[in-house]
Formats: sequence, structure tokens, C-alpha cells
Amino acid sequence: MAAAAAAATEARRLPTEAEIQRILNSQPKGLEPPSPFRGFSLTAIMGYIAGTAMVFSSISNQGKTADQHITQAVNLAGGFTVICLASICRHSKRLSNKQNS
Repeated sequence: MAAAAAAATEARRLPTEAEIQRILNSQPKGLEPPSPFRGFSLTAIMGYIAGTAMVFSSISNQGKTADQHITQAVNLAGGFTVICLASICRHSKRLSNKQNS
């Protein structure tokens, strides 16, 4: 037991003066104010706008013929798909920012 404790204390290395100064001079990343638009990309914003427009246009369209009902269903499904893709784009951007930092 005593030999293991002695080996553990010998394995510890004290930091050099340069390492201490580098640590003291560095700015912690946790103190930087986070930007609310950090995870957004232009593609995600355009996707949210286009998807929302498609959903609202399909909801506001009150068609009576079969073709208008099909168009309404396609717009509704396409709008939600575009919104989901924009969310995936935003999430991917946020993950790539975390890996770079």
C-alpha cells in the first residue's frame, strides 16, 4: 500500500511557471454571454419561414374540389417537413459549434 501511494505521488507533476501563467491569463468560456442566434443558420431561418408560410396557406385555403383538398394536404405535409428539416439544420449547426469549441 505504501509503495503504491509513493508511486502515485511521484507520478504527479507540478505545473511549470509558464503553465500556471497561461491558466491564470486564460478567459473561462463559461463567462462569455451566449448569443441567442448562435445555433441558427440562414438555411434554418429560411426553412422556418417557408414551412410556416406553407402551413398557414394550407390552413387558410378552404377548397371545395378534390384538387384543392389534395393541394391543401400536400402544402400542410410539406410545410411540416420543411419545419422539421430546419430544426435538424439548426441542431446540426449547434452540435458542430460545440465540437469546434
